[in-house]
Amino acid sequence: MSTSFKPALRHLRKYPVFSFINLGGLAIGIAASFILLVYSQRELSTDRHFRDADRIARISTDFFQMGPFAFSQPMLRAVMIGTCQDVEDATAISTGYNIPVRTNAQDRAFSDIPVYYIDSSFFHIFSYQASAGYIPEKGLAPGEAIISETNARKLFGKEDPLGKTILVEKAMSPYRIVAVLHEDFGKSHLQPAVLLPRTPSPQEVSAAWTSCSYYNYVKLKKGTSIDKLKTWLERFRQRVVYPASSDGKMSYSEWQNASSTVSFTVQPLTDIYFDNSMKFDLSPGGNLTQVRLLMSVSILLIALAIINYINLVTARSSIRAKEIGLKKTFGASRENLVGQIIKESLLFSGIAMLLACGLIQVILFIYQYSTGAALTGPIPFLSANYVWLILFSLAVGCLAGVYPALYLTGNRIRLTVRSTAGAGKDNPRVRNSLVTLQFVIATTLIFVSLVVYSQLQFMKTKDKGFRSEGLVVIQNAGILKNNAESFRNLVEQQASVAGTSFCSRAPAGNTLIMGTYRNPTTNKNMSIQDFPADDHYIATMGMRLTEGRNFNKNLLSDTNSLILNESAVAALGLFKPVGMLINGSQRVIGVVKDFNYASLREKIGPAVLRYSPDGGSAMVIRLRGGRTAAFLDWLQQTGKKFVPETPLSVSFLDDNFAKLAYKEKLLGQAINFFTILAIVLAILGLIGLTLFTIERRTKEIGIRKVLGAGSIDILSLISGNFLRLAAIAALIALPVSWWLVNRWLENFAYRVSVNAGTFFVTEGVILLLAFTVIGLLTLRAIAAGPIKSLRTE
Repeated sequence: MSTSFKPALRHLRKYPVFSFINLGGLAIGIAASFILLVYSQRELSTDRHFRDADRIARISTDFFQMGPFAFSQPMLRAVMIGTCQDVEDATAISTGYNIPVRTNAQDRAFSDIPVYYIDSSFFHIFSYQASAGYIPEKGLAPGEAIISETNARKLFGKEDPLGKTILVEKAMSPYRIVAVLHEDFGKSHLQPAVLLPRTPSPQEVSAAWTSCSYYNYVKLKKGTSIDKLKTWLERFRQRVVYPASSDGKMSYSEWQNASSTVSFTVQPLTDIYFDNSMKFDLSPGGNLTQVRLLMSVSILLIALAIINYINLVTARSSIRAKEIGLKKTFGASRENLVGQIIKESLLFSGIAMLLACGLIQVILFIYQYSTGAALTGPIPFLSANYVWLILFSLAVGCLAGVYPALYLTGNRIRLTVRSTAGAGKDNPRVRNSLVTLQFVIATTLIFVSLVVYSQLQFMKTKDKGFRSEGLVVIQNAGILKNNAESFRNLVEQQASVAGTSFCSRAPAGNTLIMGTYRNPTTNKNMSIQDFPADDHYIATMGMRLTEGRNFNKNLLSDTNSLILNESAVAALGLFKPVGMLINGSQRVIGVVKDFNYASLREKIGPAVLRYSPDGGSAMVIRLRGGRTAAFLDWLQQTGKKFVPETPLSVSFLDDNFAKLAYKEKLLGQAINFFTILAIVLAILGLIGLTLFTIERRTKEIGIRKVLGAGSIDILSLISGNFLRLAAIAALIALPVSWWLVNRWLENFAYRVSVNAGTFFVTEGVILLLAFTVIGLLTLRAIAAGPIKSLRTE
């Protein structure tokens, strides 16, 4: 075995530059591709680590055409357990956000820890394990709590959290920690930070079917199916929900399609993460298109590395032609020679894999440092992932070695035993095809990267229908209660504040308020987004009135007045909206320009501003700019004076919109980062082939210089073929890239257009990179002098 590796080791020592390019390219390709494959595997396996995941489902609901909602009715769990024969068990989760959690009464409260209130069946459905303590089989007893490992460190540092007490909510109710949840690499849409026992409420029996507050999960019995559960729910809807929710004036078929209907949706557990249709989900979902795109990038990266290896090995075939010819002459079979070359390729990929182990950590660090976000989380050494890395590297070695082995052993003996100068029949057609493929991959990635970047910039700068910059939102301003106006007066006295408004919701928030409005022409009821707010809302938000006037606090009649956005005017079929009566008594007094209140993936929908003189649960503050950090510190300190026990939940509106675009931002960062690595791989390959071309034509370069050829002539001689291949690659890559990015852009209601400028920029970047690399290496060879070139063998 060691003998068969000696030629490879000899070549490593004898040709260090080419060996470095081969090993470096393979190592970068293996490391980058492996990181993206780990990311994709973790995303696609979300929630699959739970025991019996294929038998777990969530029941979601919709009513009044406001949903669909991820949560559902509080009494559904008891109904499912008691009457559905297909259900083995069920659990209902209620959640709390911005709930203060303390370790003692004097400490600062943490309000960013999600709290799950669970029942006795939670751990029967979800197979969580404890890293410390125990998980009670019958559920948590009153006063007990379970905490995640991350939040145990956050609250208690290095101290053992078991047996310690946390104080929750404003009442500072004490809970003793009995277990710490083990956190593995299994990704889940459930993200329990603190688990507390849920006290049964009267709602679980008496709530209406249009009341939703719990996330209901069921575990099906073995042998049953999701389809059977759907059938049971439809029968239950007809027998129970319809009689309780309808007024009896319409038939069941009419009620099914009416605006007042109630419906259920069954989501298999393993589908929840990628199903982004549900409102108020427990956590942000994934993006299957994004995962597939990054998987494609990983394949393209490793393809670039393999092509580099094949090109450099086959390009230098003349170096080994005599060795292989002599071995064939002395009786070596082609099978043995093929096996030897593949073994050498495996040796190269093995060494590259060892380099890749370190590069993986380096790339993850650089990615997190440059983007501020972790793509996969840590991939620790000695984890199961590295077993797959070994198998992956061996597969790469085999793929990279097959063609060179067949190519090198396929030449006729009479050609391969002659002098080195003429040995080894070259096959430029195959090599040119592979170089073209490299350029195609690099061009595609650069083009996609440019379009994704343009879309992200467009989402940042698009006119949202109001001035989002400088807007600060206090999400929990409702805690101020009777002190709200006093607080507002203090805020407005600050030099950096241009205006304030109390409202029930702001754009890009977590609150959904719907109202029912009747089309005056068709008398059809419609569910439309409501934005209850005071008379300062339009001015503070920077919205633009296109017709009519703003609310006036001095007019008592304005408490029943409405201001519509342009989409609401169109949806309600109003030709002259100002002065029209909606729902019989609500008068339209103005129209505002359409404004984005959700992600830019969604088209702007109808919205109604309702006058709420008492304000609402949120507060919007318009800043003039300058000393923003000092103002935010002052805001929190002032809030403590009014509400000492609960910190204000403060955010910038632009940051809230950025959270809605988080998945797109992650995709953009990943595409840009790994496109740079792809360019590095392409450049490494181009350097290797250029050096080889110069080496083979060293005498020719010297002769041409002696005969009077200038540097430009020699540069065009060396670079002409590569630039021609780059141009051919553009003709192939750009139409494919255009199709790919347009498929991705279809996910956005508001998107950039892909124009000719992007094509020209992409091709310009490719040609500039190719010409720069080839030019520098060629000029270096020219500078050596003709006498030295003519002496070269």
